[in-house]
Amino acid sequence: MSLTRLEIKSFRNLHSALIEPDEGLNLITGENAAGKTSLLEAIFYMSYGRSFRSSQIKHLITHDVEYFRLMANLAENNTRIGIERHTDSQLIRVNKKTINKASELSALLPVLVLHPDSHQLISSGPDHRRQFMDWGVFHVEHQFLDSWKKYKTALSQRNAALRMGQSDRLCSLWNTELLVHARIIESSRLKYLQSIQELTNELALELFSDHSIQLGYKRGWPTEVEYEDYLTNNLSKDRDKGFTQSGPHRADVKILVDGQAAQSSISRGQQKKLVTLLKIAQLMLFSKSSSNKCVLLFDDLPAELDSDNQNKIMSILSKLNIQLFITAIDAQQIDCQYWKQHKVFHVEQGEIRELNSI
Repeated sequence: MSLTRLEIKSFRNLHSALIEPDEGLNLITGENAAGKTSLLEAIFYMSYGRSFRSSQIKHLITHDVEYFRLMANLAENNTRIGIERHTDSQLIRVNKKTINKASELSALLPVLVLHPDSHQLISSGPDHRRQFMDWGVFHVEHQFLDSWKKYKTALSQRNAALRMGQSDRLCSLWNTELLVHARIIESSRLKYLQSIQELTNELALELFSDHSIQLGYKRGWPTEVEYEDYLTNNLSKDRDKGFTQSGPHRADVKILVDGQAAQSSISRGQQKKLVTLLKIAQLMLFSKSSSNKCVLLFDDLPAELDSDNQNKIMSILSKLNIQLFITAIDAQQIDCQYWKQHKVFHVEQGEIRELNSI
């Protein structure tokens, strides 16, 4: 589902802004620190209820202002989303109805982002890779969210029993619920990664032609042991720690290049290109499985990739059913030949104005 209108008030250095984006390609231009990334961040917040740059809410609210407000119209049925965020509270409304779960936003407005720190998908810990995987599973495997919620509830209850020093029998009461939903979660993730692997192989022919890429699932407990047995055999260790140390919540995605871990076998620049490839694979799978549009935010494309790779990526993206926002200092840095039309927005001193549509 694409954005048709976005209003921003007091978000970082964007005091008051209104844009009506193109349904396909939108270029966001301006000097460094003008507010280009803040615009992308505001769109991201409309989907996730959080920022991709900071966990500190006070950093998102314009200085000397009490709150920020974001309002958006979506193409489907003219859905209206409004978010008002104070430092200690948040109100989210969809078509004048209050909602409490960020997952409802994500379902309405699917958003992926590529930014200068996106290499952390490869270089950092498993949290980033689980988020990458589960974003896709959430949008493709519809039973996943329900099982994930039930698994997390059972996990929380088991952990509470462990911390309170309850008996082995009481701690183990939650094992059955964990097992049922662990199987569903694992099955959904494996199916999704297999699909992503196939698309990754296709894209690698064009974007990573000198290398082979493999994605593997590390499920969160030893492969040679059944989860039920592992929970039982490690109960005393979990009790000592005060939490459940194994399960889908500890899973990881192994990203290999030519059979070697991507974290250590390729350069930072190659990592960025590989992450771009993986996110495009996600977009392709989303487009195949849904009639809705996904929004891709690409922060500073010219700085992230050389002109040859930029051209290849723009060509690939133009064929997908997506809405694209790209930031650059100057519009001439982006080759838009693959789009029939696009819009250009210029950000300067916290103000956004639309240049002549092309």
